[in-house]
Amino acid sequence: MGLDITQIKNIIFDLGGVILNIDHQAPVEAFEALGIPDFEAHYSKASQSSLFVELETGTISPEVFRQRLRDSLSIELSDEDINAAWNAIIKDFPKQNIKLLEQLKGAYRLFLLSNTNAIHHPVFSARLMHEYGYSDLGELMEKAYYSHEIGLHKPDPRIFEFVLDDARLLPEETLFIDDSEQHVTSAQQVGLKVHHLREGETIVELFKDLV
Repeated sequence: MGLDITQIKNIIFDLGGVILNIDHQAPVEAFEALGIPDFEAHYSKASQSSLFVELETGTISPEVFRQRLRDSLSIELSDEDINAAWNAIIKDFPKQNIKLLEQLKGAYRLFLLSNTNAIHHPVFSARLMHEYGYSDLGELMEKAYYSHEIGLHKPDPRIFEFVLDDARLLPEETLFIDDSEQHVTSAQQVGLKVHHLREGETIVELFKDLV
């Protein structure tokens, strides 16, 4: 499906499921392999317990997160086991997505807005460096906004207002792309132009007639 962005000057991209391939089932399976059969009751794409929200907003540190996770699951796991299982969600950066960002950078003001955390951030950044030589996604864009660094997370409308204000963007000139319908709906409520990237759709296909 094509995209009409004739009035768009700025593009805000989500990360997981948009630029970075992720697998929400992978950490569920990884924790199950560690002896936790009901991990999906605590975390899924559709919903997360307050513990994960606190990690994503930087309210708690990775150390506190891991200890509270051990307490809530009533099982002893090492820090390394928890990190490895939790990071299993992170897959690869498709080459065509990175190339697209490089192409768009000269024509639009590009931004990243991601719900992430202090455990995932260094892992996907290291993968980006290893595969493409960029130390952070902020190098491909004007600025990267990470939920755990700014203390807000999607779909809270305040996170979109924060980005608009911080980057001095007009919402009617700004396109937000996310694979979560609830995030897109929230962004639309603050005046952003939006596109819900549905399963099987890619940003390369979205911009195929525009670059």
